[in-house]
Amino acid sequence: MSARRTAPRIDDAYTYHGIDAVLLENSQLRILVVPGKGGDILEFRDKQTDVDVLWHADHEWTPPDAGTIPEPESASWLDHYPGGWQLNLPIAGTVADDDLPYGLHGESALIPWSYTTNTTDDAVTLELQTDLLRYPFSLERTLTLSRGEAALEITERVTNEGGVDLEYIWQQHIALGQPLIGPGARLDVPTTMGQVAEYRPGHENARLKSGATFEWPEAPGTDGTMIDLRQFPPLDSTIHDVAYATDLEAGWFAVTNPDLDVGFCFTFPTDPFECLWYWQPFGGHAEAPYWNRNYNVGLEPTTAYPAGDVPAAQRDNGTMKTLRAGETLEASFVARTYHGVESVSAVDPDGTVHE
Repeated sequence: MSARRTAPRIDDAYTYHGIDAVLLENSQLRILVVPGKGGDILEFRDKQTDVDVLWHADHEWTPPDAGTIPEPESASWLDHYPGGWQLNLPIAGTVADDDLPYGLHGESALIPWSYTTNTTDDAVTLELQTDLLRYPFSLERTLTLSRGEAALEITERVTNEGGVDLEYIWQQHIALGQPLIGPGARLDVPTTMGQVAEYRPGHENARLKSGATFEWPEAPGTDGTMIDLRQFPPLDSTIHDVAYATDLEAGWFAVTNPDLDVGFCFTFPTDPFECLWYWQPFGGHAEAPYWNRNYNVGLEPTTAYPAGDVPAAQRDNGTMKTLRAGETLEASFVARTYHGVESVSAVDPDGTVHE
């Protein structure tokens, strides 16, 4: 009886906004996944503190129609964006080439995935699979939650089923929100260099200097001051920036909130995820669907940068990658919550945190 009480569980008797949903739970974590929309992870709750580390959209959103994806324009992905954590393929960012049939962030987060579940006394596993509609990519994603562990293990496989070599951008689009994110929290990233996005005319509420290259974590501000990107601004801020950690010494990031005694870290392979996008909508994202309502961050391990002018900009800086016909790529990740830490000096590939 004790083993049954403490064993992890998995349950698919749920829907979320009318979408098929699966709950994975053990003594440390509660995780909600929606196979019916991209396999999105929409809850990552630390049970010790009852903190869900993910951000939930302030705006209204609608589920995509099953079996279809929207027209290739940026608003389409955003119309169906609930916050949380998405897998983006075959591209991430905004397309500027009419030859690519996408507007923003590809299609993997907009289509339904099939799934199977498996349960043992020691772990539960959710296996997800889908085939893209506009690219000949087959995707597999396996999520494992083990007994007593505050860690979710993820393995992903991408196969080019076509007869043509194809460029791709692969991204973990992880949006973290309050109460984890706030002035009392700290971001740690093992990098030496960063770059601010090149802002287009009319970009509002930037505090970072457009296009600047800098030594992480001190980024040049628009007012001539240096901004420490390890810190988060006040909750009443009106800021919107995007930066990239471009010279990663290891594949991890960590956000720690000592006031809540909780942190969240994520590990990833730097080959091929060579950069970390850092989206910073601190109450100042003035465009639809945000309208200056949301205070959150996106910490997004990605195989290329920047976030705009796909695919030309990524070709120009040499970060665009190609999946050969018939080739399969596999990558593994760990997402974890932790306690008793004020800052993080390192995270091992298995998610072990070092202060």
